[in-house]
Amino acid sequence: MTYANTVNGNSCKANQQIIARSFKSQSAPVANSNIAKVSCGDCRLQGHCLAKDISTAAQSQLGDIVKTHRKMKKRQHLYRQEDQFESLFFIRSGCVKSYVTNPDGDELAVSFFMPGEMIGLDGLYSKQHTSSIVALEDTYICEIPYSALEELCGEHPLLQKHFTELMSRQIVQEQEMTMLRGQKTAANQLLAFLLNLSERFERLNQSPITFRLPMTRKDIAGCLGLTIETVSRMFTTFQEQGLMEVNGRDITLTNVEEATAIRH
Repeated sequence: MTYANTVNGNSCKANQQIIARSFKSQSAPVANSNIAKVSCGDCRLQGHCLAKDISTAAQSQLGDIVKTHRKMKKRQHLYRQEDQFESLFFIRSGCVKSYVTNPDGDELAVSFFMPGEMIGLDGLYSKQHTSSIVALEDTYICEIPYSALEELCGEHPLLQKHFTELMSRQIVQEQEMTMLRGQKTAANQLLAFLLNLSERFERLNQSPITFRLPMTRKDIAGCLGLTIETVSRMFTTFQEQGLMEVNGRDITLTNVEEATAIRH
């Protein structure tokens, strides 16, 4: 992992405020509505999305098929398990959790999705979503009807290439989540989870060292198959070991090399 652009000290909150203001200025919904149209060419995340490196004409066409740019409030669902599949979604800002509900009615967290990442592929095969998506904080998403995207990909090979790469990235991400759940100890699991988040923040050109967790300890525990008490105890232990500083959801990794070594 490269940490050349690390932001140190107490920059976490300042970074989050700057990012939030930036997204607000670009993404705020129109008055009395949760929907606003946003140009793909103007989106600061186009380098992480389908619009990456495609022509201006293709960007314009892609923008034309974006159905909505929607604000999801915290705890609001985007779709639920067994809902009909119609669209793919891209996170512009915020964070969502995917979970499945077992026959006993228990909710089992599967994964978390962050800005620039794609949601909805779970419904592509059966045309029904196999998981539910809920916002962990106020979140802006772009919705692209799959039938329109499929047609546009046929016209623009580079767009099809990016779509395939994004699908591959998500497969790898799901594999990483599966592997971190298979770590030998709770400490290994939690460290692997935090380092995975660090890498994803870095991919967004944010600090991989100092960041704010978008999910609660309960969310993390559910995703890793641990208890909340275990997760809280591990955070305290990591701080005592000098691996990180923890202040609520604000995390500063103070010894990445040792944390990486322990994870393995």
